[in-house]
Amino acid sequence: MTGDAVPRNGPVDPGLQPERTRLAWSRTALAFLANGGLMLHAGHRLDHWAWLTPGAVIIAVSVAVYVASALRFRRVDDAIRSGDPVVGAAPIALTAAAAVVVSLTAAVVVATAH
Repeated sequence: MTGDAVPRNGPVDPGLQPERTRLAWSRTALAFLANGGLMLHAGHRLDHWAWLTPGAVIIAVSVAVYVASALRFRRVDDAIRSGDPVVGAAPIALTAAAAVVVSLTAAVVVATAH
């Protein structure tokens, strides 16, 4: 057994790294949700569709990020408990891409909607 492997059914990371990561993903999803909600609110108050559509999309992205975080937490926790390597950066890359798209969308909407 190597120094990196955790014995099957053995002790889990005492620093609770997977739980901290899950909380960070949850905060990211909450930030997306708040941004989408604010855009929906502004669109409703201004009666302007340019705020409503991106707001709804951003809220959908927040739900997707939250679900992805729950699934990733389960995979990472299972891998740590079984001593398997933790792989799979696709959810992280997709969340980063979503953050860029959300930011650009908000900037375009603010700059163009009156």
